[in-house]
Amino acid sequence: MSNIEPFWRFIETRPSHTAVMSEWTSVAGDDLSAAGRLLMPAGRTATVYPNPRGGGPMRVVRHADGAIVAVDGSDWQHRIPLQPDDVVLYQLDIRSVRKALCAALGGVNIVKSPLEQGAGCVQIGNWEPKKAESFPLYFLSCPTRAALRRQILDLQQTCARPGAILLTPTRGNWDDELDALARAGKMLLVAVCEIIEPEGAELRQTAAWEEYLQAFCQMVKSPPGNYRNKRPLPIRGARAANIEKIEKAMEAHLIAARDHACSLKDRGKEPVLRPRPEQKDIATLTGLTTTDVSRCLNDPRAKVLKILWETAESLDGVLSFKRRR
Repeated sequence: MSNIEPFWRFIETRPSHTAVMSEWTSVAGDDLSAAGRLLMPAGRTATVYPNPRGGGPMRVVRHADGAIVAVDGSDWQHRIPLQPDDVVLYQLDIRSVRKALCAALGGVNIVKSPLEQGAGCVQIGNWEPKKAESFPLYFLSCPTRAALRRQILDLQQTCARPGAILLTPTRGNWDDELDALARAGKMLLVAVCEIIEPEGAELRQTAAWEEYLQAFCQMVKSPPGNYRNKRPLPIRGARAANIEKIEKAMEAHLIAARDHACSLKDRGKEPVLRPRPEQKDIATLTGLTTTDVSRCLNDPRAKVLKILWETAESLDGVLSFKRRR
Protein backbone atom coordinates (compact mmCIF):
# COMPACT_ATOMS: atom_id res chain seq x y z
CA MET A 1 0.00 0.00 0.00
CA SER A 2 1.34 3.38 -0.97
CA ASN A 3 1.57 6.14 1.60
CA ILE A 4 4.00 8.84 0.55
CA GLU A 5 2.81 11.38 3.14
CA PRO A 6 5.75 10.63 5.53
CA PHE A 7 8.13 11.63 2.73
CA TRP A 8 6.41 14.99 2.22
CA ARG A 9 6.09 15.53 5.97
CA PHE A 10 9.84 14.94 6.34
CA ILE A 11 10.48 17.60 3.71
CA GLU A 12 8.16 20.00 5.49
CA THR A 13 9.71 19.56 8.93
CA ARG A 14 13.38 19.61 7.87
CA PRO A 15 14.29 23.11 6.65
CA SER A 16 17.50 21.98 4.96
CA HIS A 17 15.65 19.32 2.91
CA THR A 18 18.85 17.30 3.33
CA ALA A 19 19.52 13.82 4.77
CA VAL A 20 21.51 10.66 4.22
CA MET A 21 19.89 8.06 2.01
CA SER A 22 18.93 5.81 4.95
CA GLU A 23 16.64 8.57 6.25
CA TRP A 24 15.09 9.20 2.83
CA THR A 25 14.55 5.45 2.43
CA SER A 26 12.88 5.28 5.83
CA VAL A 27 10.30 7.98 5.03
CA ALA A 28 9.73 6.98 1.39
CA GLY A 29 9.30 3.26 2.07
CA ASP A 30 8.14 1.29 -0.94
CA ASP A 31 7.84 4.51 -2.96
CA LEU A 32 11.56 5.28 -3.00
CA SER A 33 11.78 4.79 -6.77
CA ALA A 34 9.35 7.67 -7.27
CA ALA A 35 10.51 9.83 -4.37
CA GLY A 36 14.17 9.30 -5.21
CA ARG A 37 13.71 11.11 -8.52
CA LEU A 38 13.13 14.30 -6.54
CA LEU A 39 16.51 14.07 -4.80
CA MET A 40 20.07 14.90 -5.79
CA PRO A 41 23.49 14.67 -4.09
CA ALA A 42 24.12 17.70 -1.89
CA GLY A 43 27.84 17.70 -2.62
CA ARG A 44 28.89 17.10 0.98
CA THR A 45 28.89 14.37 3.60
CA ALA A 46 27.10 14.06 6.93
CA THR A 47 28.65 14.81 10.29
CA VAL A 48 25.85 13.01 12.12
CA TYR A 49 23.94 9.81 11.40
CA PRO A 50 20.40 8.76 12.40
CA ASN A 51 20.33 6.67 15.55
CA PRO A 52 18.41 3.40 14.95
CA ARG A 53 17.67 3.28 18.70
CA GLY A 54 15.97 6.66 18.59
CA GLY A 55 17.04 9.71 20.54
CA GLY A 56 19.75 12.08 19.38
CA PRO A 57 21.76 11.53 16.18
CA MET A 58 25.05 9.68 16.24
CA ARG A 59 28.34 11.46 15.53
CA VAL A 60 30.22 10.42 12.39
CA VAL A 61 33.88 9.68 13.18
CA ARG A 62 36.53 9.17 10.50
CA HIS A 63 39.61 7.19 11.59
CA ALA A 64 43.10 7.57 10.22
CA ASP A 65 42.90 4.21 8.48
CA GLY A 66 39.88 5.41 6.49
CA ALA A 67 37.25 3.61 8.54
CA ILE A 68 34.01 5.51 9.18
CA VAL A 69 31.96 4.88 12.32
CA ALA A 70 28.78 6.38 13.78
CA VAL A 71 29.14 6.82 17.55
CA ASP A 72 26.32 7.23 20.05
CA GLY A 73 27.23 10.04 22.45
CA SER A 74 25.07 8.57 25.22
CA ASP A 75 26.47 5.04 24.80
CA TRP A 76 30.02 4.87 23.51
CA GLN A 77 29.76 1.10 23.07
CA HIS A 78 26.97 1.61 20.54
CA ARG A 79 28.80 2.06 17.23
CA ILE A 80 27.82 1.47 13.63
CA PRO A 81 30.45 0.87 10.91
CA LEU A 82 29.62 2.87 7.79
CA GLN A 83 30.60 2.88 4.14
CA PRO A 84 31.49 6.12 2.32
CA ASP A 85 28.15 6.04 0.46
CA ASP A 86 26.28 5.86 3.78
CA VAL A 87 27.31 9.39 4.76
CA VAL A 88 26.64 11.08 1.40
CA LEU A 89 23.95 13.73 1.85
CA TYR A 90 21.04 14.03 -0.57
CA GLN A 91 18.78 17.04 -0.83
CA LEU A 92 15.44 17.81 -2.38
CA ASP A 93 15.98 19.04 -5.93
CA ILE A 94 13.43 21.82 -6.37
CA ARG A 95 13.86 21.71 -10.14
CA SER A 96 12.88 18.04 -10.19
CA VAL A 97 9.94 18.81 -7.91
CA ARG A 98 8.78 21.54 -10.28
CA LYS A 99 9.10 19.27 -13.29
CA ALA A 100 7.35 16.30 -11.64
CA LEU A 101 4.42 18.28 -10.24
CA CYS A 102 3.78 20.19 -13.44
CA ALA A 103 3.95 16.97 -15.47
CA ALA A 104 1.50 15.17 -13.18
CA LEU A 105 -1.10 17.89 -12.59
CA GLY A 106 -3.59 18.53 -15.36
CA GLY A 107 -3.74 22.03 -16.82
CA VAL A 108 -0.48 23.17 -15.22
CA ASN A 109 2.27 24.63 -17.40
CA ILE A 110 5.76 24.80 -16.00
CA VAL A 111 7.52 28.11 -15.31
CA LYS A 112 11.09 27.85 -16.55
CA SER A 113 12.54 30.73 -14.58
CA PRO A 114 15.65 30.18 -12.40
CA LEU A 115 14.97 28.59 -9.00
CA GLU A 116 16.73 29.13 -5.70
CA GLN A 117 17.57 25.76 -4.21
CA GLY A 118 16.27 25.56 -0.64
CA ALA A 119 13.93 28.54 -0.93
CA GLY A 120 10.82 28.35 1.22
CA CYS A 121 8.57 29.61 -1.57
CA VAL A 122 8.98 29.15 -5.33
CA GLN A 123 6.62 29.48 -8.27
CA ILE A 124 6.61 26.19 -10.14
CA GLY A 125 4.02 26.87 -12.80
CA ASN A 126 0.68 28.32 -13.85
CA TRP A 127 -2.67 26.62 -13.92
CA GLU A 128 -4.12 27.62 -17.29
CA PRO A 129 -7.66 26.28 -17.65
CA LYS A 130 -8.06 28.24 -20.88
CA LYS A 131 -6.01 30.67 -22.94
CA ALA A 132 -7.52 33.76 -21.37
CA GLU A 133 -6.89 32.66 -17.78
CA SER A 134 -3.75 31.87 -15.82
CA PHE A 135 -3.23 31.39 -12.09
CA PRO A 136 0.20 30.90 -10.47
CA LEU A 137 1.12 27.77 -8.51
CA TYR A 138 3.58 28.19 -5.65
CA PHE A 139 5.36 25.46 -3.70
CA LEU A 140 5.75 26.45 -0.04
CA SER A 141 7.86 24.33 2.27
CA CYS A 142 7.60 25.87 5.73
CA PRO A 143 8.65 23.99 8.88
CA THR A 144 6.29 25.90 11.18
CA ARG A 145 2.86 27.50 11.12
CA ALA A 146 4.46 30.93 11.72
CA ALA A 147 6.73 30.50 8.69
CA LEU A 148 3.80 29.49 6.51
CA ARG A 149 1.82 32.51 7.70
CA ARG A 150 4.69 34.84 6.76
CA GLN A 151 4.92 33.32 3.28
CA ILE A 152 1.19 33.76 2.70
CA LEU A 153 1.37 37.40 3.77
CA ASP A 154 4.41 38.03 1.57
CA LEU A 155 2.67 36.53 -1.46
CA GLN A 156 -0.41 38.63 -0.87
CA GLN A 157 1.82 41.71 -0.98
CA THR A 158 3.74 40.70 -4.10
CA CYS A 159 1.15 38.96 -6.31
CA ALA A 160 0.14 41.20 -9.17
CA ARG A 161 -3.49 40.07 -9.16
CA PRO A 162 -5.71 37.87 -6.97
CA GLY A 163 -5.97 34.14 -7.50
CA ALA A 164 -3.18 31.68 -6.68
CA ILE A 165 -2.77 28.04 -5.65
CA LEU A 166 -0.39 27.42 -2.75
CA LEU A 167 1.03 23.89 -2.64
CA THR A 168 2.34 22.75 0.74
CA PRO A 169 3.83 19.27 1.31
CA THR A 170 1.09 18.32 3.83
CA ARG A 171 -1.62 19.92 5.95
CA GLY A 172 0.67 19.75 8.98
CA ASN A 173 0.86 23.52 9.52
CA TRP A 174 -2.67 24.44 8.47
CA ASP A 175 -5.38 25.73 10.75
CA ASP A 176 -8.64 27.63 10.31
CA GLU A 177 -6.98 31.02 10.74
CA LEU A 178 -4.36 30.37 8.04
CA ASP A 179 -6.97 28.95 5.69
CA ALA A 180 -9.10 32.07 6.14
CA LEU A 181 -6.05 34.30 5.69
CA ALA A 182 -5.17 32.63 2.39
CA ARG A 183 -8.74 32.72 1.12
CA ALA A 184 -9.01 36.42 1.93
CA GLY A 185 -6.34 36.94 -0.73
CA LYS A 186 -8.01 34.54 -3.18
CA MET A 187 -5.36 31.92 -2.46
CA LEU A 188 -6.11 28.24 -1.91
CA LEU A 189 -3.95 25.96 0.25
CA VAL A 190 -3.45 22.54 -1.37
CA ALA A 191 -1.63 19.56 0.20
CA VAL A 192 0.74 17.88 -2.27
CA CYS A 193 0.46 14.53 -0.46
CA GLU A 194 -3.27 14.50 -1.31
CA ILE A 195 -3.10 15.44 -4.99
CA ILE A 196 -0.06 13.36 -5.97
CA GLU A 197 0.54 9.63 -5.62
CA PRO A 198 3.29 7.29 -6.87
CA GLU A 199 2.75 5.01 -9.82
CA GLY A 200 5.89 2.94 -10.10
CA ALA A 201 8.76 5.38 -10.60
CA GLU A 202 6.42 8.16 -11.70
CA LEU A 203 4.03 10.53 -9.94
CA ARG A 204 0.40 11.01 -11.01
CA GLN A 205 -2.47 13.20 -9.89
CA THR A 206 -5.31 11.91 -7.74
CA ALA A 207 -9.00 12.75 -7.86
CA ALA A 208 -8.40 15.25 -5.04
CA TRP A 209 -6.77 17.64 -7.53
CA GLU A 210 -10.06 18.07 -9.36
CA GLU A 211 -11.87 18.69 -6.06
CA TYR A 212 -9.37 21.39 -5.10
CA LEU A 213 -9.77 23.03 -8.51
CA GLN A 214 -13.53 23.16 -8.06
CA ALA A 215 -13.05 24.88 -4.69
CA PHE A 216 -10.62 27.31 -6.30
CA CYS A 217 -13.10 28.16 -9.05
CA GLN A 218 -15.71 29.02 -6.46
CA MET A 219 -13.19 31.20 -4.64
CA VAL A 220 -12.28 33.27 -7.70
CA LYS A 221 -15.96 33.58 -8.61
CA SER A 222 -15.71 31.77 -11.91
CA PRO A 223 -18.05 29.05 -13.21
CA PRO A 224 -16.43 25.67 -12.44
CA GLY A 225 -17.32 24.38 -15.90
CA ASN A 226 -14.93 26.88 -17.46
CA TYR A 227 -11.98 25.50 -15.53
CA ARG A 228 -12.39 21.77 -15.56
CA ASN A 229 -9.29 19.66 -15.77
CA LYS A 230 -8.93 18.51 -19.37
CA ARG A 231 -6.39 15.79 -18.64
CA PRO A 232 -8.16 12.48 -18.01
CA LEU A 233 -7.27 10.38 -15.00
CA PRO A 234 -5.47 7.09 -15.68
CA ILE A 235 -7.68 4.40 -17.17
CA ARG A 236 -8.12 2.67 -13.83
CA GLY A 237 -9.29 5.90 -12.28
CA ALA A 238 -8.32 7.32 -8.91
CA ARG A 239 -11.43 5.93 -7.19
CA ALA A 240 -10.79 2.44 -8.55
CA ALA A 241 -7.19 2.62 -7.35
CA ASN A 242 -8.36 3.69 -3.90
CA ILE A 243 -10.87 0.84 -3.79
CA GLU A 244 -8.07 -1.60 -4.57
CA LYS A 245 -5.96 -0.17 -1.73
CA ILE A 246 -8.79 -0.67 0.74
CA GLU A 247 -9.47 -4.19 -0.57
CA LYS A 248 -5.85 -5.12 0.14
CA ALA A 249 -6.07 -3.63 3.62
CA MET A 250 -9.24 -5.59 4.34
CA GLU A 251 -7.71 -8.81 3.01
CA ALA A 252 -4.76 -8.32 5.36
CA HIS A 253 -7.15 -7.76 8.27
CA LEU A 254 -9.22 -10.85 7.42
CA ILE A 255 -6.14 -13.06 7.20
CA ALA A 256 -4.85 -11.77 10.54
CA ALA A 257 -8.31 -12.22 12.11
CA ARG A 258 -8.61 -15.76 10.69
CA ASP A 259 -5.17 -16.77 11.94
CA HIS A 260 -5.98 -15.36 15.39
CA ALA A 261 -9.29 -17.23 15.62
CA CYS A 262 -7.75 -20.48 14.33
CA SER A 263 -4.90 -20.20 16.84
CA LEU A 264 -7.38 -19.97 19.70
CA LYS A 265 -9.37 -22.88 18.30
CA ASP A 266 -6.25 -25.06 17.96
CA ARG A 267 -5.47 -24.45 21.63
CA GLY A 268 -8.90 -25.59 22.66
CA LYS A 269 -10.20 -22.11 23.32
CA GLU A 270 -13.27 -20.36 22.00
CA PRO A 271 -12.41 -18.53 18.75
CA VAL A 272 -12.89 -14.77 19.02
CA LEU A 273 -13.65 -12.37 16.18
CA ARG A 274 -11.23 -9.47 15.93
CA PRO A 275 -13.06 -6.13 15.61
CA ARG A 276 -13.36 -4.81 12.09
CA PRO A 277 -11.16 -1.71 11.64
CA GLU A 278 -12.99 1.60 11.60
CA GLN A 279 -12.93 3.78 8.51
CA LYS A 280 -10.41 6.13 10.13
CA ASP A 281 -8.09 3.17 10.78
CA ILE A 282 -8.34 2.06 7.14
CA ALA A 283 -7.57 5.64 6.09
CA THR A 284 -4.40 5.61 8.19
CA LEU A 285 -3.29 2.25 6.81
CA THR A 286 -3.84 3.21 3.17
CA GLY A 287 -2.74 6.84 3.23
CA LEU A 288 -6.23 7.97 2.22
CA THR A 289 -8.62 10.29 4.00
CA THR A 290 -11.64 9.05 5.95
CA THR A 291 -13.79 10.72 3.31
CA ASP A 292 -12.03 8.74 0.57
CA VAL A 293 -12.68 5.49 2.44
CA SER A 294 -16.35 6.34 2.93
CA ARG A 295 -16.79 7.17 -0.75
CA CYS A 296 -15.15 3.93 -1.81
CA LEU A 297 -17.35 1.84 0.49
CA ASN A 298 -20.43 3.51 -0.99
CA ASP A 299 -19.26 3.24 -4.59
CA PRO A 300 -21.54 0.91 -6.62
CA ARG A 301 -18.44 -0.51 -8.34
CA ALA A 302 -16.92 -1.68 -5.05
CA LYS A 303 -18.73 -5.03 -4.95
CA VAL A 304 -15.70 -7.04 -3.79
CA LEU A 305 -14.85 -4.43 -1.19
CA LYS A 306 -18.39 -4.60 0.22
CA ILE A 307 -18.11 -8.39 0.52
CA LEU A 308 -14.79 -8.09 2.36
CA TRP A 309 -16.22 -5.37 4.60
CA GLU A 310 -19.24 -7.49 5.56
CA THR A 311 -17.16 -10.66 5.97
CA ALA A 312 -15.10 -8.93 8.66
CA GLU A 313 -18.24 -8.81 10.84
CA SER A 314 -18.82 -12.58 10.71
CA LEU A 315 -16.75 -15.13 12.64
CA ASP A 316 -17.81 -17.92 10.27
CA GLY A 317 -16.93 -15.74 7.30
CA VAL A 318 -13.52 -14.92 8.76
CA LEU A 319 -12.73 -18.58 9.55
CA SER A 320 -13.53 -19.63 5.96
CA PHE A 321 -11.83 -16.66 4.30
CA LYS A 322 -9.24 -17.36 1.60
CA ARG A 323 -7.13 -14.71 -0.11
CA ARG A 324 -7.99 -13.99 -3.73
CA ARG A 325 -5.42 -15.11 -6.27
